[in-house]
Amino acid sequence: MLSLASVWIALASFVLAVAMLIYRPAMTDVTILLVLYFGSPGALCLAGLTLWAYRKDMGDDPGVAARRIQAKVAIGLAIVAAAIVYALIILSAKLEPT
Repeated sequence: MLSLASVWIALASFVLAVAMLIYRPAMTDVTILLVLYFGSPGALCLAGLTLWAYRKDMGDDPGVAARRIQAKVAIGLAIVAAAIVYALIILSAKLEPT
């Protein structure tokens, strides 16, 4: 269940980050907070807990393999979402007049 939750949280963070990339008025303090403080770290935490729970299980159970894949996809989506938001913050800081 943790791996499924981590994938959905990471997907929501990724969609929000892409929305901020495409539609710049969506880049507010609240959306940045949601992605960088709650979405991406939450998805990484749940995915890490999933991978940690099954770290020694080398069985051929397809359920465990699916959970591991979900956790790895969640980690990838969360990292990409955070990278998009950090890049937007850096670029917006460079474009603002001082």
